[in-house]
Amino acid sequence: MKVKKVVEIKTHYSFEAPVLSAGKYGRSIKLEEFHESLDLNSYLVPDPQNIFLVRVCGESMIDKQIYDGDILVINRKEQPAQGKIVIASLNGEMAVKIFSIRDGKVYLVSANKKFLPIEIEGFMEFQIQGVVKHVIHSI
Repeated sequence: MKVKKVVEIKTHYSFEAPVLSAGKYGRSIKLEEFHESLDLNSYLVPDPQNIFLVRVCGESMIDKQIYDGDILVINRKEQPAQGKIVIASLNGEMAVKIFSIRDGKVYLVSANKKFLPIEIEGFMEFQIQGVVKHVIHSI
């Protein structure tokens, strides 16, 4: 899965809405309002200087529910760890993959069986750009 577009966060926007709870009552769902609200900007972007957005294209991460056209919220300061989804620069192209270390070797792994893992070799231009924190997609 490739990165289609990178966008920096503008901190002067805010969206706040009431928080509702969906509780099941028999076969119906009742929405209950609490006396609190959620500011999506502070929830999705707690540290604006270190957060950026990317729009992705491709199908290599569909088993992690990341689809073509989704927007990812990326933390550029978080260090990659085993099993985390990352944005990586690989030979000049940005990719969305699962970070993996096996037997001392670094791999970028797709979440789709159609794609083979990529072993990072010494001759490759490779850099982790950030760790995926949230996925935004339409349903």
